Amino acid sequence: MRYLLHTKSGEVRMYFRLDEDGVELHDGQLFWSERGRERSARLEHLRRVNLKVNFGGRGRLVGIMVLWFRDGTTLNVFSADAVGRFDRQRSATYREFVKALHEAIPQESRSAIEFVVGGTNNNAARLAGALTLVAAVVTTAAVLWSSKNITAEIVIILGLAAVFLIWPLSRLLFANTGESYRPHRIPEDLLP
Repeated sequence: MRYLLHTKSGEVRMYFRLDEDGVELHDGQLFWSERGRERSARLEHLRRVNLKVNFGGRGRLVGIMVLWFRDGTTLNVFSADAVGRFDRQRSATYREFVKALHEAIPQESRSAIEFVVGGTNNNAARLAGALTLVAAVVTTAAVLWSSKNITAEIVIILGLAAVFLIWPLSRLLFANTGESYRPHRIPEDLLP
């Protein structure tokens, strides 16, 4: 089956636009295009599967699946649009793809594959941590600065800041913990 998802080969640090050739899954293989060239890899040659989430705009998260194969090939599959923003249709397709890929991995190969979520190579988790720390410092400074005149408006502003800034950041941090998972039990918070 062909899944219309954006992909990027190799280690992805930063990008301006993602490729949109999609991925195809059948006969125990994964197929995709890279710079106009057809590529494929056998699922039994997977070495590592990494699920993580990143910011997708307006407080929404996008899913990223990074696949490492024994031959050194790395493929990133995104639930986002071409520039990394949340896309409802691609999110649904991404969920289907992630589940189908996990089901297609041969049982005898699963013990040799590392299944992890987030991890230390996730720049989004580091950014979220830094932003959460900044938000906490600014909030504390605001409360201390106006502690003599704490009004209902200050309490409302601080509450809104917690809901719209700290909650999405903490959700991103907790989803990208770097822990392992079982392939038959995919963490739901990593399937936006």
